[in-house]
Amino acid sequence: MDVERIKFERTGGFAGIRLAADFDVSDLPDDLSQTLRELLNALDFPELPARLTNSESVPDSFTYVITVEAGKWHHTVITGDAPENENMQELLELLNRLARKKIKKH
Repeated sequence: MDVERIKFERTGGFAGIRLAADFDVSDLPDDLSQTLRELLNALDFPELPARLTNSESVPDSFTYVITVEAGKWHHTVITGDAPENENMQELLELLNRLARKKIKKH
């Protein structure tokens, strides 16, 4: 999958602070862009359902919206705080770190 852009948004939490970032994958260091691509491939991201949230509502939890654009297609997945899939957990952690770094630069 030749990923071009990733849009990431985290909402909710105790303070209700929104964290959002839009990444051009080619602008990231090679190791990070490679890791992102590997995680997305391992997840088979284009085949994931649009909602990956469990039915149990947890107070003060985060909600994540991830949109991946590659070529002429894009796919958005909404997930919660504690995904069962280890690759999704790793992807969320990486995107959180990248989003916080991007905000500090601006």
